[in-house]
Amino acid sequence: MNTHQPDFETINATLALIEQILTYIKPQDWTFTARFPGQFKEFRTAAGRLARSKDRKVKAYGRALVEYDRCLADFDRGFTQAKAAKATKIGERVVTAMKEVPGHVV
Repeated sequence: MNTHQPDFETINATLALIEQILTYIKPQDWTFTARFPGQFKEFRTAAGRLARSKDRKVKAYGRALVEYDRCLADFDRGFTQAKAAKATKIGERVVTAMKEVPGHVV
């Protein structure tokens, strides 16, 4: 079994939650860590563990997730187009890194 599997499951659940927030809530009302503090604490912890992995692809994925988490935390302080553009750019990096990780199924 993959040693990172519990972290991948936490990440996938949180990314699905983020997708729901982005789909069903107006951009001005986007809050992530404030609305779901427990879920995002687990996400942050799992991303940190992945960022410290010895596997370079998993580490790159973890670092992208940590940066994405920081962007989402910025939304809690208010929505701007610049923040949305930055989050989109980092989100693309997350998806690219996710595809590179062997054994990670979405």
